[in-house]
Amino acid sequence: MAEVTVKQLADTVGRSVDVLLAQMRDAGLSHKAEGDVVSDIEKQQLLAHLKRTHGEQAGEPKKITLQRKTVSTLKTNVVAGKAKTVNVEVRKTRTYVKRSLLEEQEEQAREAAEAARKAQEEAEQQAEAARQAAIEAERRAIEDARIAAAEEEARKAAEEARRQLGGEQKDARKLSVPKIDIKRHETPEERARREEESARERAADEARRKQEEVHRKEAEEKARQKTLEQARRIAEELAGRKDDAPSAADTPLARGLVGKAYEDSFDREDREIKRGGGTPARGAKKGPKKREEQNFRPVQRTLTSALSRQHGFEKPVEKQVYEVTIGESIVVSDLAQKMAKKSREIIRVLMKMGEVVTENQRIDQATAALVVEELGHTAKLVSDTALEDSLMDSLVHHGEATTRAPVVTIMGHVDHGKTSLLDYIRRAKVAAGEAGGITQHIGAYHVETPRGMITFLDTPGHAAFTAMRARGAKATDIVVLVVAADDGVMPQTAEAIDHARASGVPLIVAMNKIDKESVDVDRVLSELSAKQVVCEEWGGDVQVVKVSAKTGQGIDELLEAILIQAELLELTAVSDGPAQGVVIESRIDKGRGAVATLLVQKGTLKKGDLVLAGTLYGRARALVDETGKLVKSVGPSMPVEILGLPDAPGAGDEFLVVADERKAREVAEFRVARDRQLRMDMQQASKLENLFANMGKAEAASVNIILKTDVRGSLEALMAALNDLSTDEVRVKIVSSGVGAITESDVTLAESTGSVVLGFNVRADGAARSKCQNDGIDLRYYSIIYELIDDVKAAMSGLLSPERRENIVGIAEVREVFHSSKFGAAAGCMVLEGSLFRNKPIRVLREDVVVFQGELESLRRFKEDVAEVRHGMECGLAVKGYKDIKAGDKIEVYEVQIIKRSL
Repeated sequence: MAEVTVKQLADTVGRSVDVLLAQMRDAGLSHKAEGDVVSDIEKQQLLAHLKRTHGEQAGEPKKITLQRKTVSTLKTNVVAGKAKTVNVEVRKTRTYVKRSLLEEQEEQAREAAEAARKAQEEAEQQAEAARQAAIEAERRAIEDARIAAAEEEARKAAEEARRQLGGEQKDARKLSVPKIDIKRHETPEERARREEESARERAADEARRKQEEVHRKEAEEKARQKTLEQARRIAEELAGRKDDAPSAADTPLARGLVGKAYEDSFDREDREIKRGGGTPARGAKKGPKKREEQNFRPVQRTLTSALSRQHGFEKPVEKQVYEVTIGESIVVSDLAQKMAKKSREIIRVLMKMGEVVTENQRIDQATAALVVEELGHTAKLVSDTALEDSLMDSLVHHGEATTRAPVVTIMGHVDHGKTSLLDYIRRAKVAAGEAGGITQHIGAYHVETPRGMITFLDTPGHAAFTAMRARGAKATDIVVLVVAADDGVMPQTAEAIDHARASGVPLIVAMNKIDKESVDVDRVLSELSAKQVVCEEWGGDVQVVKVSAKTGQGIDELLEAILIQAELLELTAVSDGPAQGVVIESRIDKGRGAVATLLVQKGTLKKGDLVLAGTLYGRARALVDETGKLVKSVGPSMPVEILGLPDAPGAGDEFLVVADERKAREVAEFRVARDRQLRMDMQQASKLENLFANMGKAEAASVNIILKTDVRGSLEALMAALNDLSTDEVRVKIVSSGVGAITESDVTLAESTGSVVLGFNVRADGAARSKCQNDGIDLRYYSIIYELIDDVKAAMSGLLSPERRENIVGIAEVREVFHSSKFGAAAGCMVLEGSLFRNKPIRVLREDVVVFQGELESLRRFKEDVAEVRHGMECGLAVKGYKDIKAGDKIEVYEVQIIKRSL
């Protein structure tokens, strides 16, 4: 559709120009006057905003309202010779609601009723339980009162009987006559004397019980000491070491005999006490020797005979004491092997300590040290990072620290002008080659200013790249927060403030788009103050610079503020010595292999150095700066791309230059083993955690995905975003992921696992595409991250809304590039697949990576303008808005189809 102005669009939709401009401004469009041109993409953006505003979705409508108006004529009777005619207008309105919506409302009503019924049943059950508890408490109280009353009556009856019996005995001794029951009244003096005598009797009984307890404890201690002495003497005779009594008593045999004899002594005392054979002290003196001999002699004869059969000498081999090296954690089987023991012996010792483990399970350093000391060996505690620490200690930097350039990170919300601001600073165009103007991965660049050099890191603004923005904040010295003066603080702006505050680096606010008419500086400053970012004008410590990436206003002031802040920080680094730094980004480049973007923080990186980055190491075969030029060395605060690593390292990994290749290999292998063990431990923990939670539940459905991206940072961000979509009913399972083009092996894996192949800014080679077509594998390409996430979300939720599918209808290869005064750069192409169409959208691919997306400006066959060029024909074309086309690029023509999905 051709582009139209705002006034033409307002006339078409039946709205005033002012209303339409207000709606476009709410939708985030930058149109200000009625003569501004509106493109098709901006129309779609405005339509989507209006639908969201009115509560509608991008799918099918859920209800339709039809209106009908009819007009009829009614004639009345003749009055005064004239007939009167009346126009009758009838208006009818009928609304049709989608059946699925009604069913959904009925289902919600049924669920609400069911929830209310369950809540009422639970309330009734709780009330019944409370009533039963009250009845039980009342019954127990009555029973306790009855028992207390019975005990009180029994006590009174016993006292009465004792008092009567005492009186009868006194009368019998005095009179020596038959007992006569004479009842008399007890005086207060007699009652007091009787109570005093009973108190003395109770005190005497208590003292007698305490004395018997002391005697019993003394007897137990004597029996235990005697048993220990006998066990020690027997152990000395068996081991042949009579002079070393303490060590013999600590052997497993002595401990077992002591425990057995000790139990027998207590059993014997209990039997004598029950039998009535005196106090525990006297019972303990009665011959434990005979019982001990009965317990010890069979064990002694058995062990002696076994030793005599195994060895031909009297004394056993002297015990070997090992020095066991223990890291922060160790596997039980490995610990047993270091002490020349069997795993079950280690498990037995751990069970005595209260730890139930298997031979393949890991234990911590403190527990392992206790086990080693228990078995009589020496423990040597070391750190798991000993290899890495020794490697870091071997790095020596000579010379004095000198001032280095500051590393500045550009952060902010989507479409607030971060990349455009950086483009203006370094006089280059980057946003034109990116999809939708969105930065898809971190870029590092350095800029020379009259006062010195500044290194910039540009981070993406999309919400899915939060982890990448966090890595950028950790590698930086100063954070420049870009805030649009006409938009204010947005969600990603708040996230950037949190990252900068967490990293502890100073913050400078660049208020962009200050040249617009709708700016509100005070509102932006107020919103920043609400986030604890107070500018210097309002009494704070944060510099706020008003800039415009379009006109260049305030750019010099921004650079001046950055350099002043760097002088306050006093940034220094040693340039002599091996280089150290951080990996900014990495990718797999066709023809060059793994390419890693590094930021040198200390030392000097030279061509040919052995670089250790994370779990990878290799020689730096080439150093390339951000302009594509080969360099021989780079110093501190300089970004550089290196070639020579076997694979793409993880973004955010630290790197360093190692002199010894053997040490580099050892450290890399150690890190690989450590990461694999950590993954296994996490998987095992998750399995044990979810074992009982998932018991009895049906297995959740899963969406299997094979994901390939152009750079490592995009891969990590996409994996994190897709994993967050998983729910209890359906989950995302990433079967395989990687960096680089889609290969035939990826399609084979997708066929065996029933996966969908997703490519983000990468393409499949010819063999992979043909295999997908033959086997019916779903292969999809994306260049914007939230479109990929939305498609996966729609597939998971099972919505029946129309699906937007892109079909490639033709591919042409650029054979030669010609420069024209009318079009700028014209490409001579050969159509390899399908057909090229003049009015369909296109993409420019360079080494199977998307570098531009747009449309054709011209398509010619010889000298005539044509609408279509078929397979096997040559043609000439010009790409609208893109002049950097090169020989070897591929022009991909595609069409967007709306396909109705079905269950």
